[in-house]
Amino acid sequence: MIIGIRTKLDVPDSFNDFLAVVYPENGAEVLKLYPITTDPGVYHLNKPMNVEGTFVLKPGQYIDSHEIGFHQGKPDHRALHQVGNLTGYRDNDKDNFAETAGMKEVTGTSFGVNIHGSKKDVTGADGKVVEGKSTVVGAWSAGCQVHAVWKNKEEMMDICDKFKVLTKNRFTYTLVLEQDLVDKP
Repeated sequence: MIIGIRTKLDVPDSFNDFLAVVYPENGAEVLKLYPITTDPGVYHLNKPMNVEGTFVLKPGQYIDSHEIGFHQGKPDHRALHQVGNLTGYRDNDKDNFAETAGMKEVTGTSFGVNIHGSKKDVTGADGKVVEGKSTVVGAWSAGCQVHAVWKNKEEMMDICDKFKVLTKNRFTYTLVLEQDLVDKP
């Protein structure tokens, strides 16, 4: 299972959400939890790639919506690539906040809403690897679900690779709101 959790923290340009990956291993359930963003960055909120506004994914379950592939076709950026219908909103008020209330709802397969990484690990001149980690979403997301730490994205992709044959390379993504996970009186 791949589950995005959009937190109540409404802080633009921050990796303040979570991605949970749950899978069986040696007869037990394993849970991995990673910091991500489920909201587009301020860069794309203020400069939408689509005239109708920037895509903000609507909470819900999207069965067989993604497959193992590459983000933007880049062979050095493994990702879960959108292949199925997703529903979201077009935020076009250019106010730095990803919003859904009052925004146009859209559904389709061609939004390019992938689950991918941000800043890559790099090897310095001294041969040491510098961990790829982003603290600001910026242009990393125009509606995608984006990992803050490159190695976390790579670990997620390795897990998905283990189940590629079993799932026929189709992965369901579920996005929930944090407030829907807490007990209500």
